[in-house]
Amino acid sequence: MPVGHDDRLAPAGCAALRPLREVPLVRRAVGALVRSGVVDAVVVVTPPALVEPVGALVAGLPGDVPVEVLAAQENGPGLRVRAALRARRPDAASTVVVHDPLFPLAPAALVRAVVAALDGAAQEQVAAVVPVRPVTDTLKRVDEDDVVTATVDREGFRMVYSPQAYRAGALVAALEAATEADLRDPGADVLPRLVQTGGGRLSSVLAPGEVFRVGTADDLVLAEAMLHVGADVDDERAPAR
Repeated sequence: MPVGHDDRLAPAGCAALRPLREVPLVRRAVGALVRSGVVDAVVVVTPPALVEPVGALVAGLPGDVPVEVLAAQENGPGLRVRAALRARRPDAASTVVVHDPLFPLAPAALVRAVVAALDGAAQEQVAAVVPVRPVTDTLKRVDEDDVVTATVDREGFRMVYSPQAYRAGALVAALEAATEADLRDPGADVLPRLVQTGGGRLSSVLAPGEVFRVGTADDLVLAEAMLHVGADVDDERAPAR
């Protein structure tokens, strides 16, 4: 799980440290992995300055899944995922779950769904499974002058979310082959795109409606509203600091 300095208005300059009903986003995301029952260990990769505060926030989660907070100087989500894989060196045939903490309402059931879909697919056919939802907004094509030239059929388009499950070998190869610029790019579609560039095939599962990126204070308002109507039942409180 990559965590970084990505928002100067957030606590310690890190959007994942924002609280949602007193529970920091990073703790909610790690909690989903721990509760899933399909993850043996969790590695949270942060800049050195965030190791201590993030470690305190993810401490004491129920269960016996170890949670390690790893320091990495690399600045970018893909670079931090690469640092975690270099440190842990997973077997090429094993499954790696990558989860962006800015998708804090992704339930443990979705972690199980992407892992089950990957486990059920032939290894030579599917390199990764990502959660998606259909595009519901109208898509327009524009020219270089921003003049609308056409309406695009949105039927074949999907939005990509987190968590995502990967064959470790395919993910490692994609990250090692990528440029530094590619690995600094934000967004849930970066790693899937890199795996595809390396020849890996993607499959997908449907993401529930409460799974969306909570990257700003305005997004927190929407997340709070979704919690209010029962999108998530986790009422865990943040650890004492």
